[in-house]
Amino acid sequence: MSDERFQVIVIGAGLAGSAAAYRLAKAGREVLVVDRGKTPGAKNMTGGRLYTHALEKLMPGEWTDAPLEREVTREMMMMMSGEDSFSIDSLFPSVSQSYTVLRSKFDEWLASKAEEAGAMMISGSTVDGLLIKDGKAAGIKTGDEELEADLVISAEGVNALVAERAGLIKPVNVKDIAVGVKYVYKLSEEAINERFNTVSGKGAAVLAVGECNKGIFGGAFLYTNKESVSLGLVVDSSSWKNSKLPLADFAEELKQLPALVRYIEGGKLIEYSAHLIPEGGYKALPEFCSNGFLLAGDAAGLCVNRGFTVRGMDYAILSGIAAAETANEAIEADDYSKGFLNRYREKLQQTVLKDFETLKNSHDYLAHTRHMFTTYPALATNLMKNLYDVDGSQAKSAMGIMKQTISGKLPYFDVIKDIVKGGRSL
Repeated sequence: MSDERFQVIVIGAGLAGSAAAYRLAKAGREVLVVDRGKTPGAKNMTGGRLYTHALEKLMPGEWTDAPLEREVTREMMMMMSGEDSFSIDSLFPSVSQSYTVLRSKFDEWLASKAEEAGAMMISGSTVDGLLIKDGKAAGIKTGDEELEADLVISAEGVNALVAERAGLIKPVNVKDIAVGVKYVYKLSEEAINERFNTVSGKGAAVLAVGECNKGIFGGAFLYTNKESVSLGLVVDSSSWKNSKLPLADFAEELKQLPALVRYIEGGKLIEYSAHLIPEGGYKALPEFCSNGFLLAGDAAGLCVNRGFTVRGMDYAILSGIAAAETANEAIEADDYSKGFLNRYREKLQQTVLKDFETLKNSHDYLAHTRHMFTTYPALATNLMKNLYDVDGSQAKSAMGIMKQTISGKLPYFDVIKDIVKGGRSL
């Protein structure tokens, strides 16, 4: 293998990049991964839960030694109004669909698997631009070096500056991204098990709306790790900008909410970070390829928020697999034209894009349903409070309490309309 020429160069050692490199190396290809972190995952501030169907497809039966945190068997949805809150708590002990992960650990592990398979990894290097020859991506520029390749895969994340500077994608639009803020608190395994009513190896995922996001499109989350808890907030960038609320203050208040503080009380803050998240959905997807070039993972906008689930990590892995399969076919055919590489979209259609088409209206529904993050959480919380209230006055029927709670707050027709629209969009 030449030190300066490769069959494929991958930008970024996140899930999409390392998945693509792993598959390419397994196929015997000469592949280089360039990552700006000192080690893969060192600069990755995301995390949360990973749906393991994608890992199984990437490396069947071989992913069980991955540094996964806890299997998610408890799902909680929480509504807040002032100091009041109520939760829908679901337990699925027989389900093995997802695990919580800390990306600094997990990304390093996945990159090491790619290296073991034969990929070359360069960490601590920033890709400054693409080499373009005869209208085709032909490698990368990093520092004073130029490294050539038949094909370049960009898995550089949501702010894909290399692809943007080369004119291959448009700049990120503020309406298509969200901002995530995350705290990680160290707690003992015993404390986590007690607070989340779970056992070692099993964990919980909590999604919350209402007071925590102050009416802005978004919500809060809690994830249990082995010996830490991830608490954070995700808000739509456009809604946040219009609110004029300082995000740092916003996030600081999150930690004081009665419904959430009980889960982190006494914990030691060991990490604080912020990150951009692509949430534009189907309508915001870019072109996935150009001559000699493919986009994967967050760089391709492959993340979907449908309110009760947020998926991006499994889509990143699946896109890495599809990119590797397309690259293999291009190498075999010695054809790196956009026309040939368009089969990458066809592969994504089979595994990822069907979901995006089904949920193509979810982002707009969540962003523009004006009662979703204000009135509805307050109504739901007040309804539950009124149902449990016993003050000695004459008892009312459940339907009567419901009518009393909603009366004057919201027209019934608006509620029905939002329910029907939500059912179709989500």
